[in-house]
Amino acid sequence: MIEPEELQFDVVAGTRVLRLSGDIDLSNAALVKRSILDSVSNQELKLALDLAEVSYLDSAGIGMLFELWSRLAQHQQRLILVVPAGSPLRRSLHVSGWPADVPMVETIDEATRFSGPEA
Repeated sequence: MIEPEELQFDVVAGTRVLRLSGDIDLSNAALVKRSILDSVSNQELKLALDLAEVSYLDSAGIGMLFELWSRLAQHQQRLILVVPAGSPLRRSLHVSGWPADVPMVETIDEATRFSGPEA
């Protein structure tokens, strides 16, 4: 289970990056979302959320990602998910109906270079 104090924020090539690891589930999804939103300034135009080390993501975790994306979009901020190609999370997100216009890339490097259409 991910605890808010375990969230690792960094800035890579001008992009705010948040690295998560462990499980995101009903027991912590709301707290993780709140911790992320409290830590991201309205001045930051994009947030790369690195899910490479997330081992489990249930429906509450997926719902949290949808809410986070929606909240950031309301402030004209972009969410980019970093999910490696072989990760089971990638399939779970696709099955859940993850919006095609929300970027899902394989590496942090791709996320920092991402300059697709705005949210």
